[in-house]
Amino acid sequence: MSIAGNLKTMEFAELLQFLARNRKTGTLVIDDGRVEKRIFFEKGKIISTASSDPKEYLGHFLVAHGYISEDELAQVMELQRKKKTLLGKILVTIGVVQEADLEHMLVFKAEESVYDVFSWAEGEFHFVDDELPDMPMVPMELEVTRLVLHGVQRQDEWARIRKLIPSAQAVPVTVAKLEIPEDDDRARRILELIDDDHSIEDIALSTHSSEFHVCRVVWEEARRGRVKVVRPRALSDRNLNGGSHHLGDADALIKSAEGHLDGGRLETALRYLRAARTLGPENRQVAEASRSVEERIREEIEHAGVVLDAIVHPVRSTTELADLPLTPQEGFVLSRVNGQYDVETILKISPLQRLEGQVVLWKLLQGGHVRLAR
Repeated sequence: MSIAGNLKTMEFAELLQFLARNRKTGTLVIDDGRVEKRIFFEKGKIISTASSDPKEYLGHFLVAHGYISEDELAQVMELQRKKKTLLGKILVTIGVVQEADLEHMLVFKAEESVYDVFSWAEGEFHFVDDELPDMPMVPMELEVTRLVLHGVQRQDEWARIRKLIPSAQAVPVTVAKLEIPEDDDRARRILELIDDDHSIEDIALSTHSSEFHVCRVVWEEARRGRVKVVRPRALSDRNLNGGSHHLGDADALIKSAEGHLDGGRLETALRYLRAARTLGPENRQVAEASRSVEERIREEIEHAGVVLDAIVHPVRSTTELADLPLTPQEGFVLSRVNGQYDVETILKISPLQRLEGQVVLWKLLQGGHVRLAR
């Protein structure tokens, strides 16, 4: 029996319970046009997950929780490229992470990936019977009933948080002395970045954290009267404007992306592609057209000199950068430009999607904020 549909018509909790109740074995694929997730089942229990969101990759997850630094992540990912083995195995072998900690974090990572889907308003899904990854997975069995219970609680928590923090562009401001926890590295790193200027999005990028976990920490501090949330930043630069299309038409969005690409507006073109995929995540024609435009964007970027082995050098001083109207993505990438990292390393340590990171580097190069050398 084929299982497919959209989360608009079948709630995620109901879908998980159906697969558990029928003791299904195989892969549940869910795509909301921005992120694709895979949840692996064996006899009705979840045994692992995978995601296209870099923040959910093991390396970034470990950075977010303070187990490794960005420099260590870059070094380990280079080792992984050479040795062609699992990242977790390398981390344990070189003694950066203990095996017990790694196993705990892999379970935690899988749970968080599932909980995130409960916040999706929609997303196409299909279940592939008896298909599981060939690569070895750390043994785990996640009970669906418990995950559903916690996932519904996560939805309720998000609803409370959104009343105070309406968007990722909101800025937390201290109104009393913060109590920085010594036994929670993730919360400590988030709180240390509350400086009356960084937005929620800025903090999430800098700490490799999900928006939810940053908001949760900020919300708790606000509840205690130590933080207030103000000045949601304007979204005009990030909105899809300037086009004559109807937002419900994925084909029109693709055409608009092509037009912006022809005009040299790579960042805008990429936003239109993401919007098109959101409208038609399972539409093969949309996916193929998107890939074609993405390849053209990639070629344009490389033609400008943003190739993987180019070393990225800063051009402006830290003081000069502070006065520039940078997006959170640009700020993150610029803060990692040190004259030693090449393009590939910066992309690897970035929690941005790879092509998005390449576009950011291209934009910084065009703006004269960085230079490249080979």
